[in-house]
Amino acid sequence: MKTRIITIAIIVVIAGAISFKLVANKKKIDESKKVVDRSQVAVFVTTTPVALLPINGNLTLPAILEPKEKATISTGTQGKIETLNIELGTRVSKGQTIGTIDTKVKQINLQSTELTINKAKSDYERNKDLLAGNAINETAVTDAKYNYENNQLQAAQLKQQISDAKIIAPINGVVTDKKLTAGEYANIGTVIASLVDVSQLKTVVYVNEKDVYELKIGQAASITCDVYPTKTFSGRIIYISPQGDDNHNYKVDILLANGNAALKAGTYVKVEFNLNKNANALQIPKRALGDGMKNPYVFVAQGNKAVLRKVVLGREIGENIEVLSGLQEGEQVITEGIINIVDGSNIQVSPNK
Repeated sequence: MKTRIITIAIIVVIAGAISFKLVANKKKIDESKKVVDRSQVAVFVTTTPVALLPINGNLTLPAILEPKEKATISTGTQGKIETLNIELGTRVSKGQTIGTIDTKVKQINLQSTELTINKAKSDYERNKDLLAGNAINETAVTDAKYNYENNQLQAAQLKQQISDAKIIAPINGVVTDKKLTAGEYANIGTVIASLVDVSQLKTVVYVNEKDVYELKIGQAASITCDVYPTKTFSGRIIYISPQGDDNHNYKVDILLANGNAALKAGTYVKVEFNLNKNANALQIPKRALGDGMKNPYVFVAQGNKAVLRKVVLGREIGENIEVLSGLQEGEQVITEGIINIVDGSNIQVSPNK
């Protein structure tokens, strides 16, 4: 009996020890799963003062060259392509015949229609004479006239189709795409090839409203590119949009001559305008922008807090950007650590930056 009591006591002690251990382990696991509140932990950031800095009278904007003219070569009538004298890279002139559509059947139909016209004309003239002698009624003359004129229209239609069988280049240019070859069938309007004219190139920039009023139609523009680092190309403004976009930017088209086809469409360039004025502008580094230039905002350091501030931007000036509104000179904008903060975050400005 005594032995049994001792055994039960030992079992109870062991069970208690195991339970205590399990509870302790569970407590540790629960504590490890607790979310650490880091909202009050200061984020180290670097700031840069908003500064009034000088700008020169030049406005430089990025752009991409485009062909001034591009067009497609298509067919004016349907049929099998009889000849096509172009390949990729072929240079053609406006109005040049570069191929033909087979018109043999149309020419046979035209000959047949012309014979019918001759007969219809004779019938019409004869019926008019008979009507004058009261030998037939006026309806017969009307029918003969309709038949004669209808065949004339059919002949004119066939002549136009035969004329449209010539495949004509609509502009001066170089063939950049060829979709069909001789022997293939084409419907009316089928695109056979594409042309671009690079003897003149065009480029488009978008100018902020603060600068666009300084630009005029015909004003010169200097164009540079990395392909020719020591060369400057001359262009002129040919269009300024009368209406800006949602960001108050205005489309401006620039035309430049491309002698000897030195430049190619698609080349990245920089367009520079001389605005004939020097001034100071409120500027911040571009890296201070929280979401780029599409939705511009910055974080301003106010004491130990980061405060989100919407801004209106102006021109790009190297690594800086002009601020038209939203900031004051001397305010500290956060330039590093932005990814780790939100509006109202605790911050600590790094003294080593």
